Amino acid sequence: MNGLLRSELRKTFSTKLWWALLIPVLVLSILINLFGGLFTDALAAVSAGSGPVPLLLASMAYALALTSVFAAIAGIVATAGEFRHRTITTTYLTAQGRGPVLIAKMAVSGLVGALYAAAAVVVGVLAGLVGQGDAAFPAAGPLLAVVLIGMVVAALWAAFGAALGTVISNQVGVLVSALVYLLFGELLISALLNNADNPATGLISSYLPGNAGDVALYDIPAQVLASPGLGARYVEVLAGVTSPPPWWGALLVLAAWTAAAAAAAWVVGDRRDVT
Repeated sequence: MNGLLRSELRKTFSTKLWWALLIPVLVLSILINLFGGLFTDALAAVSAGSGPVPLLLASMAYALALTSVFAAIAGIVATAGEFRHRTITTTYLTAQGRGPVLIAKMAVSGLVGALYAAAAVVVGVLAGLVGQGDAAFPAAGPLLAVVLIGMVVAALWAAFGAALGTVISNQVGVLVSALVYLLFGELLISALLNNADNPATGLISSYLPGNAGDVALYDIPAQVLASPGLGARYVEVLAGVTSPPPWWGALLVLAAWTAAAAAAAWVVGDRRDVT
């Protein structure tokens, strides 16, 4: 297993893809945290009259939510790219079974996702100090919590992408499908669920994979910035969900989706003819 992990690390960091995807992550984090993100004006209005507020928490959460999309892309390409270039046959033949290959790819992809999140935080904090000078700097506890949650969310999405790239081996097809779902599809599904005649149907929206990651990231900023008792309401608005779980519950939901994708990839990958 150690050999497989070393092999996947070499494959990942010897190509241009990892840093090519890192560039837009850094640019987006700088721009979002420099100007406060799309949602911080609303949160500032909620906290109006209470003096300077730590808006960096909200803008950082939004930047990390976008970072997770790039982490998913990196994970998808890590596996689907091997099918596209037909190197997966050699990878399988030199490994002790296909299952360990999947585990190694998901683990290394998860590491890449966490590194993307860490890099986004570093440049985001610096940009926030420059662009949000009138706002209060967040307390260490909430900021560290958002950072760690963001790293876990990005790692899970990268691992999810690696599993998805094994289930759907067509690289272009899986990339387009994943991006359409994350950027548009889940928003539409959530809107339909939240506007259904049965109120209980809206509860499902919090347990979709993309929404689960957003809920985990927005929970702590909303609790800190919103008025007492209104944190959950603003998580609903920011993530577009109904009755969201706490951040730790949302992380468990995303982890469950990742585990389900891994199980599907294990079965499909073990049976696929790659000759």
